Amino acid sequence: MTDLVLRPIREADLDAVRRLQADSFSALAGDIHSPAQIAAHVALIMAPDYAADLLSNNLLVAEAPDGALVATAGWCRVPDDAAVARLRKVFVAPGRAGQGLGRRMVEASEQAARDAGFHRFRVRANANAEAFYARLGYRPVRREDMLTAGGIALPTVIMVKG
Repeated sequence: MTDLVLRPIREADLDAVRRLQADSFSALAGDIHSPAQIAAHVALIMAPDYAADLLSNNLLVAEAPDGALVATAGWCRVPDDAAVARLRKVFVAPGRAGQGLGRRMVEASEQAARDAGFHRFRVRANANAEAFYARLGYRPVRREDMLTAGGIALPTVIMVKG
C-alpha cells in the first residue's frame, strides 16, 4: 500500500472513478444486497448527475504506480449540522479489499475534514459496510432506506463518530 499516492480527484478521473465504485459495490456488497439493489446502486453511480457529486465532495483517490485508481473517499459539510462532516464515496477496488486501504482512505478523509475544522463525523453506510465503519469507531444511530430513481430501496445505516 505504500506504493499508492492519495490525491484529489480530477475531472479526467471521473470515468475511472465511476467504474471503480461500480465494480467495488458489485463485487463486495452481494452478501447483504440483492442483485436488484446492486443494479440500482450501480445505476446511481452511472447517472449523469453523479459526476458533479463526485467533484463536490472533497474526494481523494488512491492511485497505483501504473495509474490505476484503486480507492476513493471524501467528505462534505452537513447542511443541517455545521459542526459535522459527512464521509462520502468510500470504495475500494475488489482486488485491494481487506488490505487496510479502506481504513487508510477514511482516515485521510477524516484528517482533511479535521484540517477544515471538523471533529465530528457522520456516514450513511450501505448495509454491507456497517461492520467496517464500526471497526473505525463509528456507531449506528438509525437505519433507513435510500430510495433509488427506479424505486428500489437500498438499506443504509446512519453512523456517527466523535
